[in-house]
Order: sequence, then structure tokens, then C-alpha cells
Amino acid sequence: MNPLRTTAMTALVITSLGVVYTTFCAVTQRNLSFGWLAQTVLHIGELLVVVALAGTADRSLVVRAGLGAAAIGQGMLALAEVVWTVNPDLANVLFGVGPMATGIGMIVAGIGIARRWDRPAPHRFTPLALGIYVFAVLTPVLIGSGGPPAPAALWAIAGWDVLWALAAVGVLPPKSSVETDSPRVEAELR
Repeated sequence: MNPLRTTAMTALVITSLGVVYTTFCAVTQRNLSFGWLAQTVLHIGELLVVVALAGTADRSLVVRAGLGAAAIGQGMLALAEVVWTVNPDLANVLFGVGPMATGIGMIVAGIGIARRWDRPAPHRFTPLALGIYVFAVLTPVLIGSGGPPAPAALWAIAGWDVLWALAAVGVLPPKSSVETDSPRVEAELR
């Protein structure tokens, strides 16, 4: 299995579990004691989507800068989850800045990806949709509801998690390219 496919599959599994976890919390209104750890892992899964996008997307400086900003934003969110238990004030700053960096980065990268990436239309536009979602849905709902554990906030986060999972699916190499990565298949093709 090639590294890009491994990264994308790992990201898909983590972000899909994130959808299940966040939906569970929204439906049951339970705040699990290990929630900070689950959310840290989820943000790392989202970061893996950004890494996988960097491996498949256009090599333009603008796209790379956008993905870099998104990676920094996701790193800040993962750090915020860990820091929350010892320094809530610092975590709140990271929670405020991280999504903005991710949103701006995904909009910038998403425009370049949508223009040049050789994938079907839905997959080409998912990174852009992720960035827009931060400003059009996620941030207003989190501010309006007071943030988690409010049900509206959890549903908004679950929607964002769905977009991350879809982005991971879009990064997966087409089956034909995966099959030819095998040394045995390459030897047979010669």
C-alpha cells in the first residue's frame, strides 16, 4: 500500500469515528471523561487529511501555503484539547485561532484544488467547502450556542467532521493507481 493511501485511509477511519463520537455526544447529551483525548485524536485525523491533500494537490505556492495554514490550525486544535485540562485560558485562545487558520487555509487551498485537481467534481470542492463551513456554519453556531456541550454546537462539529471524512475519501487514489503500485503488478506489466 502506498503512503498516500495509508495516510488517507487512516484519516478516513479517524474522521469517521469522529462523526460517530460527536453524533453520540449530541444525541445523548453526554460529555465523556475521555472526551479531550478522543477530540485530540480526531484533530490529528483531520491533520492527516491535510497531509494527504498536500500529497495529491497542485504544487503551487498558494495551495501549499493554504494547506500549511490549515495544518497549523489543526495542530492548534489538537494542542488545545490537551492543554484544556491544565490551562483553559490558553486552550480558549487556541480554540479561537485554530479554526480560523484552518478555515482560511482550506479556502485558499480549496480554490486552487478546485481549479486544477483531476478528481470528480464533488471531491474537488470538498476542501473549499471545509473552509467555507468554518465561517458560514461552525463559528456562528459555536458563538451563538456557547460552544460544546450545547447540542447545536455538537451538531455543527459533527457536520464539519463529515466534511473531513469526505475530504479523506476524495484523497484516496483511484483503484487503478493503487493496483499498479504493487511490485508484482508492475513486474507483470513489463
